[in-house]
Amino acid sequence: MADGADMIDTPEATPLISMIIPVYNSRTYLAESLDSLLEQGLSESELEVVMVDDGSDDGSEMIVDEYAQRYPNFRAIHQAQSGGPASPCNEGIWASRGRYFFLLGSDDVMTPNALRELVDVAEREGSDVVIPKLGSLGGRRTPGSVYKKTVYDADLVEHKIFNTLSAVKLFRRELVERTGAYHPPHLRVGSDQPFVAALYLAASRFSICADREFVLIRRRTDGSNITRTFRSPVEYADLASAVLSAIVTGTEPGALRDGIVRRTFRRELPPILGAAFLDLPEDEQRRVADRVREMLAPVYHDVTAPYIEPLTRTKVDLAIAGDLESLQEVIAWQSRGETRAVHDGARFRYPIPPELAARIGEHRIHPPVVRGEVTLTGVSCRGRVVELRATVLAEDCRTPAPVTLLRLRHRGTDEAVDIPTQVERPVDAPSGSGNAVRAAVDLREFTSGVWDAYMVQRFGDDEILTRFGAKRSEQVDAESIYLFPDGGDAPPLGKLYFTRGPENLSIDLGFTHTQNDLPEASVRGVIDHSGASELAILAVTSRGSVTYHVPADGGATSRSTRAAHSTLSGGLVCVVLPSDLPHSGPARRLILQDGDATRSIPLPPSAEPGIAPAGPAGSQTWREGERTGDILRQAVDDLRVVGRRSARRVRQEATSLPQRVRGVLGPQRR
Repeated sequence: MADGADMIDTPEATPLISMIIPVYNSRTYLAESLDSLLEQGLSESELEVVMVDDGSDDGSEMIVDEYAQRYPNFRAIHQAQSGGPASPCNEGIWASRGRYFFLLGSDDVMTPNALRELVDVAEREGSDVVIPKLGSLGGRRTPGSVYKKTVYDADLVEHKIFNTLSAVKLFRRELVERTGAYHPPHLRVGSDQPFVAALYLAASRFSICADREFVLIRRRTDGSNITRTFRSPVEYADLASAVLSAIVTGTEPGALRDGIVRRTFRRELPPILGAAFLDLPEDEQRRVADRVREMLAPVYHDVTAPYIEPLTRTKVDLAIAGDLESLQEVIAWQSRGETRAVHDGARFRYPIPPELAARIGEHRIHPPVVRGEVTLTGVSCRGRVVELRATVLAEDCRTPAPVTLLRLRHRGTDEAVDIPTQVERPVDAPSGSGNAVRAAVDLREFTSGVWDAYMVQRFGDDEILTRFGAKRSEQVDAESIYLFPDGGDAPPLGKLYFTRGPENLSIDLGFTHTQNDLPEASVRGVIDHSGASELAILAVTSRGSVTYHVPADGGATSRSTRAAHSTLSGGLVCVVLPSDLPHSGPARRLILQDGDATRSIPLPPSAEPGIAPAGPAGSQTWREGERTGDILRQAVDDLRVVGRRSARRVRQEATSLPQRVRGVLGPQRR
């Protein structure tokens, strides 16, 4: 156990936390799980570990006994195999003595000091339930919507707490004593859901801890997680009925009840009336349909019905109406894969056979919700003109959009500008139908601020509006693209970037929301070295470390090669240009890279000044040239050239540099 942890005084017989671990044939992972409990920053008097072996026969039962003998605060309970996690979970909770309890799978792992931090939150905030952020072992999915940020006084509906009904949380034991909640033993899978739902509805205060991962839940490599096994429509009906019963028992009709049934409506109802329903004997089908009607009676109405996907809602309506024959036909039609929506010029609809549609009744056929799917396939900028390419689909829809538009919406004023797109080719993909399009937008008339990018698919009066950018082809990377008035040496106007989190495409004109991370650079001159190579002299200001590159292959490809450089005093940099760099044209440019920020600037011909030509003696430009020459003469011994240059070549360039600088910058004082 951890030494030196802060102690919280508890009665001698009452641990602060009881860790309950149901165990069944998890020998491969069990020791790792139990060892993780030794690094929780809790003393033996603060933490008790209750291990309930549910008839294991792979050696797990011996590991449980070994830890119980080794550590005084570990207890082993053995029972005959029950067939599911409900019984060992209940036995562990009933045998525990802690002020709080925590349920942990025997293949999952607590991260160091997790329990100490969670119980400190519970004690400090008076929390009845503390919800820790979950991490993954082996690629197991974890709920994301709950863990967006830490909230010490969270709301059951607003913070989507009901989206996570697993028992991997810290609970105040008093909740169980007050409600009598337990894991229903008849549920082979999901018995923790009605149990947790009952505790949620009895709790007064919730805390979400999302600053780090506290528990790592495992996906077993052999696929033996019980949550991944097949479940029949009857089992899904049992689970949905148990959760909805806990909700009805713990709430009054109203906004709270309406808000928390959403999860069950969306997750457990669809598989009850899925394809496997037809595999049941007809009398069993009728019993399941009757159960659907009974469980939904107190919770299914105009406010909650839209939570259900439209086609599932049609099947639910048929089950409630007792129309088993039509329900069977709808499921059979759906199983044939003919459900992709169409747009008939007036609305989106499912292509249900006319005779079946007439029997169902128009009032029970709910229009599909068609969403957009946009893949960004290309982004380029020419001065102020941005060109985008994308594949734009209507998901699960056979009808491609007659009109596709790029819409830019100002984040501050909500002003929207629609830009026509050009269709490059139609696309009929497994996920939907649409078009590959391109759009060019001139940002010259756009006001400063952030403009968020959307694709609009227009079907008559219906529009599908889709924010895009997160889904990109391999040719599009996540780096920001800077906008320049002429693509040259002038300061950038703004940049295209992908938003933090959702990674959607936006354009920030004037850097009102994002930062200009480009290095500031101006070319002071390019010096010819006997026609063999050139040296570019730049004044550079940057927050980071800049590297310098030139176009490869004479600019014929998009590749670039790194150029050697030397940092001189006075903010000047000397860059060695390769001998094959063109003397003119678009490939005669220097690429400056600072982290993800890249800037390209044109280079003047050699032996000519850059932005600071020589002027009359005593003038400002003359003084800048004189200063540059002095700096170069003082720093010439520090010139460091890497790459192909030999030490002899470096000395030769250094020896001739002062004379060539004087030639470029004009008359100098001697």
